[in-house]
This record gives sequence, C-alpha cells and structure tokens, in this order.
Amino acid sequence: MRISLQHITGAVIGGAVSGLFFYALGQHDGKQDAALKVAQAVTQANQNRAGINEEVGNMDSYSLCRELGRVRDECEQLRRLAED
Repeated sequence: MRISLQHITGAVIGGAVSGLFFYALGQHDGKQDAALKVAQAVTQANQNRAGINEEVGNMDSYSLCRELGRVRDECEQLRRLAED
C-alpha cells in the first residue's frame, strides 16, 4: 500500500482536531476544578465566620471590649453601664 499526500494530510488534520478536542477538554476540567476549590473555600470561610459571630454574640460588653484590645479601665465603664 502506498501512502499518498492525502493520507498524510488526513492524518495531520485528524491529529490536530483530536489534539484540540483533548486540549479543550482539559481546559474545561481545569476550570471546573478551580471553581470547585473556590466554592469550597467560600463555604469554609462562611462556616468560620458563623463560628466567630456566635462567639462574639455570646460575649458581654466587657469581654468584647477586652478582646478588641481596649484598656481595662475603658472596659470597666461599659460593665458599669450594663449594670445600670
């Protein structure tokens, strides 16, 4: 059997088409993986924030003031206001 220019051209075109197909498939899968990782990170951040919100919500004014790094005397004023 003799290999002609048409056979070579057909093989090159077929290889290029299949190469582009697999390249596009890989790009699509990569984008899906990236989107999934972003969604997981957002979910984790929301869960962390919910835990922090609950912790802060359970603090009284004095504890929150101290947690934010304020001076004890300033925070004592908040405690006295809450008692009044």
